[in-house]
Amino acid sequence: MRYIADHDFHIHSTVSLCCHDGNQTPEAILDYAEKNRFKKICLTNHFWDERVKSEAEWCDEHNFEAVSSVLPLPSSENVEFLFGCETDMDFNNVIGVSKERLDVFDFVIVATTHLHLSGNTVKKQILTPEEAAFYWLDKFESLLSKDLPFKKIGIAHLTTGHILKGRTDEVLQLLSDSSLYDLFKECSYKGAGIELNVKTMNMTQQQKEIFLRPYFIAKECGCKFYLGSDSHKASALDCAKENFEDVITQLDLTEEYKFKI
Repeated sequence: MRYIADHDFHIHSTVSLCCHDGNQTPEAILDYAEKNRFKKICLTNHFWDERVKSEAEWCDEHNFEAVSSVLPLPSSENVEFLFGCETDMDFNNVIGVSKERLDVFDFVIVATTHLHLSGNTVKKQILTPEEAAFYWLDKFESLLSKDLPFKKIGIAHLTTGHILKGRTDEVLQLLSDSSLYDLFKECSYKGAGIELNVKTMNMTQQQKEIFLRPYFIAKECGCKFYLGSDSHKASALDCAKENFEDVITQLDLTEEYKFKI
């Protein structure tokens, strides 16, 4: 049975400071879910737990008080609205959520590819595809080595443009098949979810081959996938379902590959 696009597990509201759309409220997000007949949706604002010590400097406005200010979330008879967060790994690969707080969230997304945040996720600005490829692999491997409840952990946007602006395709081509197989086999074993938000609809065939290769390898390794628009504005939600359907088609996914919370 074809993978059903019945959820969106990566969405931001105005609690995330990078969301500048005042219309991106929990109520509007729930309405988006209703219109697209989703069964589940998850709000995942940026979060760095003030209980976690880091040498990097993180925005105080993304602390627990801020991220939990959305509660209680609006309810619906048709849609289960989950409370989640998106956290980062600092330049020492410390994850920004404490073990105590992990229990509070229904779902925790970890971003391993925010490689543009020099001084936070990486010590110095990354300038070359070779550097970016090293950190892409290093952070992913480090995440999988942690003691985490992986059944509720998602790994965000592995092919995002944030990897190296304008040169992400070069970085992805530097990742060897063998390295990817090793990582995704471990990911499958641990049970973490792999996020799908790559916008295949707007890609050339050559771009699709480059950007989808990691996901095809993840599929071969038995990984489970969830859909995430990573929306920061209401207009981005207009074509989210269509994008989901296209990437499902490109990867030829069936329901057995669905990550479930």
